[in-house]
Amino acid sequence: MKISNVQPEQTEAVPLAPLIDIVFLTLVFFMTTSVFASMEQEIDITLPSASEGDIVERSRGEIFINLRADGTVVMNGREVSLGELDGILDRVAEVYPGGAVIIRGDEASRLGGAVEILNLCTKHDIQHVSFAVVDEETP
Repeated sequence: MKISNVQPEQTEAVPLAPLIDIVFLTLVFFMTTSVFASMEQEIDITLPSASEGDIVERSRGEIFINLRADGTVVMNGREVSLGELDGILDRVAEVYPGGAVIIRGDEASRLGGAVEILNLCTKHDIQHVSFAVVDEETP
């Protein structure tokens, strides 16, 4: 009796574990970036328009402070008082010295609310303060 030495062809299996890891990491990456992108525009605020303005580069530790038309201050989807904002800016100044604040104020909001926020930023030595605006459309 003759025994064959030829083994049947085996196909190589694709390792699924690393492939699944890559898919999940990519999914987590896109989910987190979409959350941070939506945090800036979480409130229906009509930003004022400006014909002149610079695009500011994003920095670590920057926070968005939203000022509604009725004067309420909103951060991360919840209303905060000026006392709470004072505590938040104190912690931000400790963790990110020289951090940045972007104020998204409604065009109908009163100037006093923005000045109060600026005063708190100055109190905690936050020097990089910007106001968010939209480009003025030229006819």
